[in-house]
Amino acid sequence: MPSPLSIRVGGLHTLDTDIPAFRPTHMLGILDPLTPDPPSYALERAHRLALILRFRDVDAGDPGGPEGHHAAAIIDFADRVVTASRQQETRLLVHCHAGISRSTASAYIALVRERGLDRADEAFAELLRITEQPWPNRSLVDLADRLLAANGRLLAPLDAYRAANIDRLHQGMAPLGRAADDDTGFLDWVFPRR
Repeated sequence: MPSPLSIRVGGLHTLDTDIPAFRPTHMLGILDPLTPDPPSYALERAHRLALILRFRDVDAGDPGGPEGHHAAAIIDFADRVVTASRQQETRLLVHCHAGISRSTASAYIALVRERGLDRADEAFAELLRITEQPWPNRSLVDLADRLLAANGRLLAPLDAYRAANIDRLHQGMAPLGRAADDDTGFLDWVFPRR
């Protein structure tokens, strides 16, 4: 019997509606280092367990980007969510700024923890079903893959997805004159920082 785990992915622009509509039992938020907690965090706060991480949407090793301890915290939190889902209905809300990169990578990690490493393809297919135009942060997925000793199993469906959707990256980079393999500025182009 499948576990009663529901996952929703969003961004800062959807939090005011996602929290009251989805009523998450668990929330994983990823913010830029200097971004204050959004006011919507106060909505129904007592009814959920939350993990808030702060790192930039850049490659691992870049200043302020994801590090091993971030991936480890996401894995640990995902394991707590999966354990809870085996006992009761559980709703996980995962968000970042835009709902495209850090949040989709984190949701994918949670789905892998629910389904198991050998079903990473299935977990990635589920991610594509529950999100719109994801572009998971590859560095974060790579860190999780290493921590879980997955030997590339988490990266394989992500890399296949990126290869199949390379035009999306080219379209996003062309106006900036950026190299297509440099995705660190992609989200800045789509969702400029104020």
